[in-house]
Amino acid sequence: MDTPGSQLVRELLESSYIIPSYSNHLINKVNIQIKKEKKDLDEIITNEDYDSPSLSATILYHHFSIRRSKRYLCVYHNERLKTIKRLRWTHGSTLPSEISENCSQEERNFFQEYSLLLMKYMSQIRLDLYQNMSPPCTENIYIHILVVNDIGEILTNFETQTIRLLKGSKHYIRYNDVKKFLKNGDVIRITNPKENEQTMTPTKNLQNK
Repeated sequence: MDTPGSQLVRELLESSYIIPSYSNHLINKVNIQIKKEKKDLDEIITNEDYDSPSLSATILYHHFSIRRSKRYLCVYHNERLKTIKRLRWTHGSTLPSEISENCSQEERNFFQEYSLLLMKYMSQIRLDLYQNMSPPCTENIYIHILVVNDIGEILTNFETQTIRLLKGSKHYIRYNDVKKFLKNGDVIRITNPKENEQTMTPTKNLQNK
């Protein structure tokens, strides 16, 4: 059965907007439905015989109907607040006007308070959490490796340096420079390089081509 609560959630999930207009009319319908169910439930409990099996079923029906409606409201507001928090990370401390217009006043207040909490936290830890939001490209990160088989001298992807990969040597090198050797097993990645710092060949030992 299509209820105001299910309409509310479906409207949110099917919207093409980042965040659709706050649905006061549907929320009011859900609240009215909850109040009606609660009133009917109170009347049944007050006036009927508890020993009747049909009465127990009716009580459960109204009880679960109220719970379902409340869950719809919780899902609706929780999903909107999650979107609003994401917007703080992607759009900064000011909501775009076209998005702000679709928020309730309480949601706009939440955005401002959330923003202030973030700024306060970053000030306390002395770290800008907005820096380096995107993870580095896997091919450009540096990794520690152990050479299993003699490979010899290779040209790095910078094409200005060569490095000699000899069996048993260890290196700190770009992933993309040894990707094919990792795949065929000629080198292996070292996950705890601190244990072998004395024998590690650092990047600065690369030889000019």
